[in-house]
Amino acid sequence: MPRISRESLIGKNVFHVMTQGIKKENIFKYERKKYEYIKLMKKLKDDYNIKLISYCMMDNHAHILINTSKIKSMTEFMHKLNTLYGIYYNKSLDRIGYVFRNRFETQPIINISYLHNCILYIHNNPVKAGICENAKQYKFSSYYYFYKENNNIFKRLFKNLNEYNMAHKRAIRKVYLIEDEDDVKREIVSEITEYLRLNKRNKIELKADKELLKPIAKRLKNIYGLSNEKNGKYLDVSREKIRYILK
Repeated sequence: MPRISRESLIGKNVFHVMTQGIKKENIFKYERKKYEYIKLMKKLKDDYNIKLISYCMMDNHAHILINTSKIKSMTEFMHKLNTLYGIYYNKSLDRIGYVFRNRFETQPIINISYLHNCILYIHNNPVKAGICENAKQYKFSSYYYFYKENNNIFKRLFKNLNEYNMAHKRAIRKVYLIEDEDDVKREIVSEITEYLRLNKRNKIELKADKELLKPIAKRLKNIYGLSNEKNGKYLDVSREKIRYILK
């Protein structure tokens, strides 16, 4: 699928945002707390001209897919959202102190394929965690909200509701968000090791064979969103070589 600009997707800026409890604490453990965060999201989005595409609430973190005309609006929205929830959380537990772990993480959505995969990834978080067997069973995500409130985007990504449902069943994880950077690094190294094993080659042979190098470089870019430079570091080749074989 050809790359197209974010402007031609659905708006000027589209971001996958992940925010997490301090020390990975379960700040959304109880149902009422998940509902409170969702309520605040929906209440604040119009104040900051934010469009919620999809979201998912887990016990210690939340995923939000945002479309906005200005990056500043997203930053202000997230700051206000987490501030208000932090006040609510501390008051409900009669505690003081920070609630969220550092600054929220953001991943830009660079093309329509990435958008498609990101939505599947967000909705399948509870499936990956073993909470439910199917994404549509989870109460605290935008599985239903997405196609009801974002019908224009839905029609661009899926032919109909049946295809939407089947896409979630087929793809437990299409986009890998950086929840734990060390886990991501280990996963990438594992991907490369398994690729070499299946092809009965070693790292030196991989570097010398462009036809062998291209599939794994493409996979690392599509699944993990690696830049040419990072892709090259993992495969031990120059970023120019990665750029050449992927063009």
